[in-house]
Amino acid sequence: MPREIITLQVGQCGNQVGTEFWKRLCLEHGIASDGIIQDFATEGVDRKDVFFYQADDEHYIPRAILLDLEPRVINSIRSGEYKDLYNHENIYVHKEGGGAGNNWAMGWELADQISDEVLEIVDREADGSDSLEGFVLCHSIAGGTGS
Repeated sequence: MPREIITLQVGQCGNQVGTEFWKRLCLEHGIASDGIIQDFATEGVDRKDVFFYQADDEHYIPRAILLDLEPRVINSIRSGEYKDLYNHENIYVHKEGGGAGNNWAMGWELADQISDEVLEIVDREADGSDSLEGFVLCHSIAGGTGS
């Protein structure tokens, strides 16, 4: 039985690193930028289901949650080459969109305000797993949202 891993991408750095991670993972598993498996990757025994789940329409969706307090990086993901890859219900941008401004204390304060909403997204994604193994956290520790 596969053991699923959920990726949490937090803040500017986490989302930029996470985006590159998913590009590499798609390339490795033969999944196109729209989540559709490529013909050459249909055979074999690779474990796509560890990092991806398969939607009803043969679309592979990353087990990823994208979080940020300001919309710039998330908007670039939403409009970029891989915009159709992610589950848009797993993308959270703070409604005020001002960000933490590279200020740890501001990030802490805003995170406290939105923790229930974020934990609901994480809980929903975890509930969709058969045998959750763990989480990968992509973030920065230098200040702001990801810290």
